[in-house]
Amino acid sequence: MTASRRVRALLVAALAVALAACSSGAATPPAAAPAADPSARVDQLAAAALGHGITGAVVAIEDPAGLRMLRAYGTSDTAGTPMPPDAHYRIASVTKSFTAAAVLALAREGRLSLEAPLSDFVAGVPNGERIRVRDLVAMRGGVYDFTEDPGFGARYDADPTLPGWRAEDLIPILQAHAGEARPPDTETRYSNSEYVLLGVVLERATGRPAGEAIEGQARAMGLGQTSYPTAGDDLPAPFTRGYIATGDPQNPPPYRDGTVSNPAVPGSAGAMISTVPDMARYAPLLAGATDRQVWGPLTTSGIRLQYGLGVTQVGDWVGHDGSIFGYSDMVFHLPARQATVVVMVNAGNGAAVPAQELWAQIVDALYPGTLARWP
Repeated sequence: MTASRRVRALLVAALAVALAACSSGAATPPAAAPAADPSARVDQLAAAALGHGITGAVVAIEDPAGLRMLRAYGTSDTAGTPMPPDAHYRIASVTKSFTAAAVLALAREGRLSLEAPLSDFVAGVPNGERIRVRDLVAMRGGVYDFTEDPGFGARYDADPTLPGWRAEDLIPILQAHAGEARPPDTETRYSNSEYVLLGVVLERATGRPAGEAIEGQARAMGLGQTSYPTAGDDLPAPFTRGYIATGDPQNPPPYRDGTVSNPAVPGSAGAMISTVPDMARYAPLLAGATDRQVWGPLTTSGIRLQYGLGVTQVGDWVGHDGSIFGYSDMVFHLPARQATVVVMVNAGNGAAVPAQELWAQIVDALYPGTLARWP
């Protein structure tokens, strides 16, 4: 199955290899001349990242003791329109962090038990009587990732607008792959299905569309440009077009325009829209929720990669990443330095995270040693 057949999947091995290469300097383009100014080094790295389907990028860095910058690079489309620093884009799986927050908020209010079985809300999911809501939030439900189903992938590749799709449409896919389900709460394994199911849990628990509770979390944090689309597939202006590409020279053109896609497909696992300035404000808030940092390892060697309750740890950095047709981003904060680095590029295919390499290069240049490895 090609990578573009997945809505979003965290490729653990690929991430570890890519970040390990960056942390060793192997993937960092050589400097034309020494860059004493760290912002000049970021400019150099961002400029080198353009191409192979990436026409533009936006980088935000917030460090109270160091560099503060918000800069756009390249163009927002193939026609040459300059990339605006406040361009709206699809934040993809960063949505999961808001979905988890909405579920946890309901639990604190006593409106939802994290110990309740999934079968109380959704029928027909393999092992649904044994899977707790808490397991889904922690990516420990053992639920098959519907984006890996070849039939689904072919349909979604052929038509990213996938008319009429509903969250419940993944149930027959899960049933067809019942033999690939794993016992719940035995390992941490990334699955988009688990967060789509959490959207159904939210709807059944509140009697309202899941997007209302999820977007409500963004509103409560003052993120005015962060939204959960409820109708149509348009992005608010200004926005960048997105291209179905990986930024890899081995991924040749032509690159499809992936701007228009049905947000109901990723749903509560990846539908939200935002801007880099909003995500730069969000990263320290997400990393500051230490009660969500109940880590389960996604890797056992190389770069330390763990998942908590809707939050990821990469080395010493805490946040979330995302990739969807046309867009990818890295939204991370370094608690020890109170530093934030957010990167968006207007390319993605749902599996590869093209923003990842640029983010890792910036982190390696500005914060060496913070991509901690397993002992």
